[in-house]
Amino acid sequence: MGMLGLLACADRAPERGTDAPSAEAHDRDAILLASAKVALPPAGLTLVDLPDAKSEGARLVERYCTACHALPTPLTHSSADWPRVVRRMWLRMDGLEEPARVPIPSSAERTVLLRYFIEHALRVSEAGLPTGPDRPLFVAVCGRCHELPDPEQYSSAEWSAVVDRMGARMTIMLNQSLTPTERSRIAGYLEGAAGARANR
Repeated sequence: MGMLGLLACADRAPERGTDAPSAEAHDRDAILLASAKVALPPAGLTLVDLPDAKSEGARLVERYCTACHALPTPLTHSSADWPRVVRRMWLRMDGLEEPARVPIPSSAERTVLLRYFIEHALRVSEAGLPTGPDRPLFVAVCGRCHELPDPEQYSSAEWSAVVDRMGARMTIMLNQSLTPTERSRIAGYLEGAAGARANR
């Protein structure tokens, strides 16, 4: 059973009887399902949380992406990564068999979705990151899951909440948590970097 097939069956209790799967097969399926969930978007976002939430792109993200997992945000990946990510998702959707079928976007809708993800993607720091004692910590921690964001992606006032949100996802996806000191240092670095560029 593929990943999405497992997700579709996640809440179904295994049937017992002569045709019931063996305990070993059940354990394998449980491990595969758990592995799949680690890589999926964490729950909690709603349509209003998406950039340009009233756009057709945001509406299509909610319609199609949530058929298999929680609502993703375009900020999960950079514009260079999104084409590869959505292609992988579409191949999985197209390959599903009954009873795990999900709504499939048309070619025109796929174009809208890809443009939306690219337009609102994580802005990668193209220039050299500002120096500072906490730059290595920021690079080491944030680079585990995605490309390093441009400090100008958010204002100084917004970075604290963003770091908290990313820390929560890190706990879910990597089973690792930021210490209060690490959280404070990373947020402080990004707030300072954003403020320095804003004042240039």
